[in-house]
Amino acid sequence: MSTGIAAPCGAGQRLARDNARVPEDAATPLPRRGRFWVLLVLLVALVALGYALVGISTKKAGREVVQVEGISTAQSIFAGIPQEGDRLGSSDAPVSIQVFADLQCGDCREDFLATIPQLTERFARPGDVKLLLRHYSVAENPLELGFFGAEAAARQGYGWQYTYLFFRNQEEAKRFGIDNDFLESLAGSIGELDVPEWREYLDSEGGSGGAIARQLEGYEELGTNLGIRTKVAMIVDGPSGVRTLQDGPGLARVERAIEAVR
Repeated sequence: MSTGIAAPCGAGQRLARDNARVPEDAATPLPRRGRFWVLLVLLVALVALGYALVGISTKKAGREVVQVEGISTAQSIFAGIPQEGDRLGSSDAPVSIQVFADLQCGDCREDFLATIPQLTERFARPGDVKLLLRHYSVAENPLELGFFGAEAAARQGYGWQYTYLFFRNQEEAKRFGIDNDFLESLAGSIGELDVPEWREYLDSEGGSGGAIARQLEGYEELGTNLGIRTKVAMIVDGPSGVRTLQDGPGLARVERAIEAVR
């Protein structure tokens, strides 16, 4: 397969007619023995190329390859639901749920995956509830690297997909390490997300004092003021009151809180 520009039609004929203008030694055919060795060298090169291609196609994924799982599931969970910034669901939804979660916390992973997909389908999709994502660290460092990737995705309206994929791939994060390559692999797994724009925003606003850091510091302050503990926490707010759910609330507990504040 050629990667160059295809020659125009008739180019071969022009070369044949132009032989008169090239030096005689360049236009003279190679002796038969010389042609044999040239063909032999070409054959050896082709065999070597074949082995190389087989090696590439059968190479097992190593640390340098991030194997992202849950891509199609994320699409089915969140597709078609209004999403802007940290919000998932209609801005007019009568009930809001602030979801405080740490992307790099193993317990948070279980809590998030056990509740958010169902809450999204049952309450956010119909427009009854809006979910508000709050990246909140349970570790000493309030500004974890994963948060920055998620916030950059949220700017394009894909923060919930990114967060879901991060939680789904925590084991891969342990194997690969959480760095810019890992974050970008997750971004690239969201088909509609513009990765160059995501990368540009992360580069320009991801530093100390940037827009992303300021947003995350706001989440940290909010969670501290609300007394958020470890594991996932949810603040359920509606016309009939507020319920604070700590320590990884299960789906049934969240549903009862929604009914109570409607």
